[in-house]
Amino acid sequence: MSRNTKIVVGIIAGILGVCCIIAIVAALVLPRMFQNFAESVDDPAAAADVASSIVDYDLPAGYDEQGAMNFFGFRMAFITGPDENSMIMLAEFPASLAGEEEQMQQQMRDAFANQTGTQNMQLELVGSEEVTINGADATLATYEGTDGQGNNVRQILGVFETKGGSPGMLMIFGDQDNWDEDGVSRFLDSLE
Repeated sequence: MSRNTKIVVGIIAGILGVCCIIAIVAALVLPRMFQNFAESVDDPAAAADVASSIVDYDLPAGYDEQGAMNFFGFRMAFITGPDENSMIMLAEFPASLAGEEEQMQQQMRDAFANQTGTQNMQLELVGSEEVTINGADATLATYEGTDGQGNNVRQILGVFETKGGSPGMLMIFGDQDNWDEDGVSRFLDSLE
């Protein structure tokens, strides 16, 4: 066997060895990761832990923590409102996404659409307001439009700095006709 052939065989053997190690690690680690991920999606205690690590808040009457996701540095808590169509989502993104507000908003919308099955929403910006979250100024944008079934919906969306200093995002979603103005206002006031 020539010297070049031995080098090529050695490189291929090394690559195959690394692939085998990656496959073994994936077979052992990934199922546990996905099991932990699936368990926390419907875990109110996990949602409360994740949400309270992002921002201090008080839930208005009729709101409950539902579940959480914690995946590769991306953490999200789901809070359900007084009716089945209302939800509050708090998310924390990896520090590397700081300044990527548009990308974070798109990820939040995608996660929400996957969670609720509302991928075909048509929303338009109708206003914005300045609020204080974790002691810092943040802008919340309000969108209105229709979901995939033709229902009138409202969405409030904003980026802020989490308690840990990472970029965070707040999304409040609900039916326009049953919008809990008092509950949403109390929740936003508690974020200061």
